[in-house]
Amino acid sequence: MKRFRFLFALFVAFSAILSCQDELVTTEDDMLLTDMETVSEELLAGIDAMIDEALFFQSNPLKSASTDAGFLKADCPLITIEKTGTTQIMTLDFGDGCTGMDKKIRSGKIIVESVSLENHTFERVKTFDNFMVEGKKVEGIIKKNVLVNREEFTRTAAIEEDVSITFPEEKGVLKRKSLLTKEYKLNPEAKGKVMTITSWGTAEIIRPNGVKLSKQIDESDPLVFNVACHRIVSGTVSFTSDKNQTWSIDYGDGDCDNLAVITKNGESRTINLKNR
Repeated sequence: MKRFRFLFALFVAFSAILSCQDELVTTEDDMLLTDMETVSEELLAGIDAMIDEALFFQSNPLKSASTDAGFLKADCPLITIEKTGTTQIMTLDFGDGCTGMDKKIRSGKIIVESVSLENHTFERVKTFDNFMVEGKKVEGIIKKNVLVNREEFTRTAAIEEDVSITFPEEKGVLKRKSLLTKEYKLNPEAKGKVMTITSWGTAEIIRPNGVKLSKQIDESDPLVFNVACHRIVSGTVSFTSDKNQTWSIDYGDGDCDNLAVITKNGESRTINLKNR
């Protein structure tokens, strides 16, 4: 009987240890996802702002990309626009790698197609040719339909994303399909240049380990991407996994920092998002 009690106590203790380890792993895993998804969100928002910046400089040739840009340099990337039938095609060619104004190294090509690149109300379709940012490879397609509001210096767009991002150092591929609404706050002195991108909507994500997630961003607390510092500075994201786990990420109140608050099972803690 004593032997049975001893074994039972040992089993309970061992189970408790495993439970704590599982919770620790889950917490670390959530932080990894938070980091990867934040990087993805900021990377895609940066591409969006960079395209508008390229179009701004193409339509304002007297402006200097080296002094007025948030991303582009005068010689990085090579920007070309050609017309094929009724379609205009703009290509941003970063070659084998060049460093932008944000100190990030990009390579490959971003390709943008539209009936009219100058008219924001026509759909734009973005695709990628071996395009990489700091070793992260972007593949897939992004569609953007814009409604222009000139009086308030804003644009509102419907965004459809079907992309994958391959992370270096064997972290794997993050896949996401998103339906988002984005609002672009423009610089009143240069309407073609975006100051902030505010977004809300839903996304379906497949993690490198195969786990599927639903992502929700409410219009009442949207994500705000600050183009000047290239970071998400506010807003809240809610996640639900296919294993019925839920948690949220709060990006703060507008400061350009690396901090976010992750909340799970009623407990919150501040984390440092290092992989930016």
